[in-house]
Amino acid sequence: MINATNEALASTTQRDQQLITSMERIFSAAQAKAVFSEPVVSGNYTVITASEVSAVGGFGSGSGFGPAGKRTGDSSQAENAGGGGGVGGGGGSMGRPVAVIIAGPDGVSVQPILAVTKVALRGIAFAGAIVAMLRKVLK
Repeated sequence: MINATNEALASTTQRDQQLITSMERIFSAAQAKAVFSEPVVSGNYTVITASEVSAVGGFGSGSGFGPAGKRTGDSSQAENAGGGGGVGGGGGSMGRPVAVIIAGPDGVSVQPILAVTKVALRGIAFAGAIVAMLRKVLK
């Protein structure tokens, strides 16, 4: 029984370490080098893009031991503890450009990048909400 317990604990520790390593990879996207691009120089101008970066994740693990049962086929009928464990997790990261920083002879300017698709989708969702509310009011 002690060997089974030690094996289950070692297995859980190994799975936890693998999960921590995976989560570190996911969250490594949220670094300054992921937000600001390498400067691009052309003549007297330097251009740097700035991005919005987000990362999310979660995980859990568990293990347990069930009630002791009897071994089948063993003449001594020794008791055997059952057990198990598991680990799960997930996450992701994303980034999108939000601005361009332009440095030149006239100074530095920041030009926002407009996400037309995002604005259009929000407009459609807003219009749908208005139509749904009007239907409820008119009934």
